[in-house]
Amino acid sequence: MGKFSKVAMTAMLVLLVGGAVPTTASAATWHKGTPKALRGNWKRSYNDRGSKVTIHFRIKSKSMDISRPGWAVESWSNLKYRKVGAGTYKIKGTYRNGGMLAQKNSHMKVKKSHSKVTYKNSWSKSYSYLGWFHK
Repeated sequence: MGKFSKVAMTAMLVLLVGGAVPTTASAATWHKGTPKALRGNWKRSYNDRGSKVTIHFRIKSKSMDISRPGWAVESWSNLKYRKVGAGTYKIKGTYRNGGMLAQKNSHMKVKKSHSKVTYKNSWSKSYSYLGWFHK
């Protein structure tokens, strides 16, 4: 076999074997549900005119909800997520606020850092992250 034939055979072998190796998941892929790193019951407390107010942020495998005293419960269902940075996830799904009609493809970003989470609604660029929630 000539030198050119050996190089051509080696290249074909590398291409065939290299194509059989499984690839890792793409960061741009949307996954169903919520990331395991975010799941749990989170809460945030603050003082409002002399009384303590506690907001609960519950993240389950397929849904999320936020409840605060005197407000309608906000909930998200039919969730999908993708990772957009270190500890930061973009989540989309159907948003409901009490008796409001459902709002499909509602987006939010949830960020986890040092055993606490924060979130930001993506439908308005003027909103910033809304405080840290702890377990």
